[in-house]
Amino acid sequence: MASDPTKLNDLEMLSLLALGLIPSMERVVAGEKDPFPYPDALLCGFNQLILTCALRDVPRAQRPASIPEFITTWGVMPFSEWCVKLDVPAGLFTVNDRLLNPECDSRPTQLCQKLSQGEAIAVEVVY
Repeated sequence: MASDPTKLNDLEMLSLLALGLIPSMERVVAGEKDPFPYPDALLCGFNQLILTCALRDVPRAQRPASIPEFITTWGVMPFSEWCVKLDVPAGLFTVNDRLLNPECDSRPTQLCQKLSQGEAIAVEVVY
């Protein structure tokens, strides 16, 4: 029985993207220009992102057209700047949280590492 991709929540989608980005970016750091074939998790996460964008009426021109485009644009962009609003608990991410660090050869951020391991993300709320 196939799973329904519309039932995957945004945090699960981010976890899949992170899980696939880690080995892909390790291959890039090791010298590969295009780490193809991509890990299954990255393919699934990317497909889920595209489906999420379509279901939330993000114009096709604003969606990443490919995994390399996702990595070089959305991967280094803070979640707060993505053109699709993520359906995650309020305060879960800070305004600058992203999957890849643009200042460090686009290596995975600590958040990306945590998401890839399925760790719960705790946010300290200051009152």
